[in-house]
Amino acid sequence: MPLNSYGELLARSPADVAEVLMNRVLEAVEASTASEPIIDHHLFAGDLVWDECCGVLAATWTRIFSTQTFPQPVTNLTICDNTLLAVDVAVILLRCSPVMDDNGNPPTTAEIQASAASIGEEAALIYNTLTGGLPEGWERAGVEQTIQNEGGCVAIVTRLTIGLPQQDWCS
Repeated sequence: MPLNSYGELLARSPADVAEVLMNRVLEAVEASTASEPIIDHHLFAGDLVWDECCGVLAATWTRIFSTQTFPQPVTNLTICDNTLLAVDVAVILLRCSPVMDDNGNPPTTAEIQASAASIGEEAALIYNTLTGGLPEGWERAGVEQTIQNEGGCVAIVTRLTIGLPQQDWCS
């Protein structure tokens, strides 16, 4: 990723912003002794669709807008002026959840509780990582986290808005 003349990170696209955040979460999860390994990580556009969910980390951007009073959008857009450019980002960690075995037996209470505890620990780790320090000139707003469960997969979805100097995208 490019740096400006001061050695600061220069995000030139919403993909760059999402990648920075995803890589921070990846580093935090890999450094945690409480987490299972990440098998795959990638950027995507739009809604994430998955076939395999065990250990997938992904990030996307869902909206880009200009703002003079972050994070409120402006309607009188002037390209490359002194406003901030804001990017709504989602960072998603997918994990397997306990399901019925091949004989139709449901998971045990202990398996369900262990899975819930692990998801809770990882959710806190991701939230704390994404509410930590940012590159110089970046701002953050609206961090929210949801837990979704579907078909043996649990998704920890963390959404936030990042504001950064619009000039970074204009050169």
